[in-house]
Amino acid sequence: MPVWNVAAAQYGATPDDLESNISHHLDFVRCAVREQIDLLIFPELSLTGFNIENHHDCALPFTDERLNPLQNAAIEHKMTIVVGLPLRCKGGVSPGSVGFLPDGSRVACCKPLSSDIDLPGQHTPLVGLHNRSVAMGFSTGSDEETWPRSAAEMGASLYATGKFINEISYQNDEMYLQRWARKYNLPVLLANHAFSTGKYRSAGRSACWDDRGELVVRADHGELLAVGRRDEKGWHGEIIPLR
Repeated sequence: MPVWNVAAAQYGATPDDLESNISHHLDFVRCAVREQIDLLIFPELSLTGFNIENHHDCALPFTDERLNPLQNAAIEHKMTIVVGLPLRCKGGVSPGSVGFLPDGSRVACCKPLSSDIDLPGQHTPLVGLHNRSVAMGFSTGSDEETWPRSAAEMGASLYATGKFINEISYQNDEMYLQRWARKYNLPVLLANHAFSTGKYRSAGRSACWDDRGELVVRADHGELLAVGRRDEKGWHGEIIPLR
C-alpha cells in the first residue's frame, strides 16, 4: 500500500462568519502542510458554525467564489481539503460538504432532502486515486449504513465523515463507526467540532479506525489534527496541536 497521511481537523468555528472561518481553515491547512497531510477533513458546518436554525441565511452554492482561497490552497499544497457548510441545491438548502481537489476541481456532497436516505442507486461521492481514494459521508447519522456500504462497494480506501457529536451521543456514534470499519474492512475518519456552540455541546474526540475496526487515534478536546498515517506496516496515529 502506498504511504498516505490523512487528518481530521478538530475545528472551532466562529458562528455565521464565513470570512473568519475561511481564514481559520487556512490555519489548519498550514499546520497540515507541515505534517505532509494528503487529505484534510473538517467537521460538518465548519464554515458557518453549528447553527442549524440559520442554514438558509448562510447557505452557498458549491461554486461560490468566496470559497476560492480553499481551492487555491488545495492546488498549492497538493492536498484534498473537505469542508462542511449548508449547500444551496436545486431542491433547496441541505447540510453538506465541498471537497477541494489538487487538480482544481470541486465535488459536493449533500444530505438528501428526502426522509428516506436508503434509496436505490444512492452513493456517496468518491474522490482520489486507487489505494488513496476517500468516500465522503457528511451530515449523516453514524447509524446510517447506506454511506459506508456504498463506500465499500465503490472500492474506497477510506470513509470520511464530518459531524457535530455531543457528549451524550458520542459513545453510540463511535460504536457504529467502528462497526462499519470492521464490517466493510474500511478505515473510517471522523472530524468533530472542537468547541460547543450555544446549546450544542461538542464531545470533541475526532478519531480514526483502521480496516479491522481498531482505533488508530482519538483526540481529546481543543483545536488539533487527529492524524492517521498508513505505511507498509499498517496504520498508526498521532495528535498534532494547532500551532
